[in-house]
Amino acid sequence: MLRSKNKLAASVLFLISVFYLFFAFRLPAYDLVPVDSDAVPYVLGVLLLILSIVLFFEKDQGNEDQESAIKLDKNALKMLGVISLFFILYAILFEVLGFMISSMLFIFISTFVLGYKRHIVNMIVSIMTPVVFYYIFELLQISLPKGILPL
Repeated sequence: MLRSKNKLAASVLFLISVFYLFFAFRLPAYDLVPVDSDAVPYVLGVLLLILSIVLFFEKDQGNEDQESAIKLDKNALKMLGVISLFFILYAILFEVLGFMISSMLFIFISTFVLGYKRHIVNMIVSIMTPVVFYYIFELLQISLPKGILPL
């Protein structure tokens, strides 16, 4: 039944999504906000569940395509490790520095490391993206960590 790699990956993702949704539904509800903070975890869990089902029933390509897709370049693995470390550092600094500063740093540094050469555009996007998202969350009355900024 699980002979293909897609079916195996889909089964693992399905179990992860069920596990994730189990804990998402255990999040406490808050009565005083229009959009509760558990809305995003619900959507992400259901999306992962649906996509894992789609992957399970997707027709597999030939074995040659799968084998060539599995072979990764050492530089790509190194870059994946670096970006993973950036994610961990972002999560650590999220509460300390706040959403705005940690997101600005994460976006700028990760795109710089990935090789984006237009630094002015990178800086504008790194600043504007967290600012826009912060105020969207403020409109929805969802609190984000302010960190060291006096917002």
